[in-house]
Amino acid sequence: MNKIFTFLLLLMFTSHGYVERFSYAEKNKLDWSDFRGEPDENSDFDSAVNTGISYQWTIVSKDDERIKLKYEIESFCYPALSWVKKGQSTDYLLAHEQLHFDISELHARIIRKKFKDYKPSTDKNIKKDLNRMYKRVERMRINMQEKYDEETDHSRNQEHQIRWEKKVENLMWYYSEYAK
Repeated sequence: MNKIFTFLLLLMFTSHGYVERFSYAEKNKLDWSDFRGEPDENSDFDSAVNTGISYQWTIVSKDDERIKLKYEIESFCYPALSWVKKGQSTDYLLAHEQLHFDISELHARIIRKKFKDYKPSTDKNIKKDLNRMYKRVERMRINMQEKYDEETDHSRNQEHQIRWEKKVENLMWYYSEYAK
């Protein structure tokens, strides 16, 4: 239910034009001032960060057989949709939320790799292909975010939190060539 509400809220903001956000390339380390949303006092959790990934693309050149694409992929954070309950803004909890942002950036890098490896041609439906790749990686991102919270018990399991920090650090290194 909470995810549906967040999605509807996001849809409402975007349908009216501008939603404040910053990209991982602009600012890759969160601080508590980035959590500007109203805390959900009914939530069992002390904080929540709202992150995502997006892409845009265009054809920059085309001949009889080959097509060259230009694309922009970014991970981002929505401060107005991110929140922390009063008195809960600890460094440990911020590190947990930071890893959510890092997971979104990791998946932006995965999409960048997939787009770079993609060989568009005049006989392919490029829009459909790129959208399929994006949706697959977006599903992977959401699943990883959920598994992270499940295994760390939303930061309460410190041993698993440390494991996840190492795991994401290694994956970020592996895909470092695709950092923006």
